[in-house]
Amino acid sequence: MSREEQPDQQPIFDSLADRDCRRILATLDEPLPAKAVANACELPQTTTYRKLQQLCEAGLVDDRTELRSDGHHTTTYVRDCAGIFVTIEGDEQFDVDLFADRESPSERLARLWTRIGEEL
Repeated sequence: MSREEQPDQQPIFDSLADRDCRRILATLDEPLPAKAVANACELPQTTTYRKLQQLCEAGLVDDRTELRSDGHHTTTYVRDCAGIFVTIEGDEQFDVDLFADRESPSERLARLWTRIGEEL
């Protein structure tokens, strides 16, 4: 795949380089509203919303709408990956695989071995 055809992976790298984003990722073991994330991470709500949007765009966090019977729906956020595998391809190319939470350790290991086999 040529460099032009690859999806932009920079948002993932930018999110992982950001300390606040990493703190949010560590907090999102279960779906939480933005206010709870802000409180847990001791961040201003405006910063929290901005970082959550950044993480969603990078594919690291998923936003979900919880329908409530009173008509006041709530958006919650949850980490959408359990890990990230980065391979370096050539001088300036990277390949990024996001591991879903639903993958067992044996499935992740199988995926790793498949990737290694492809490189050999």
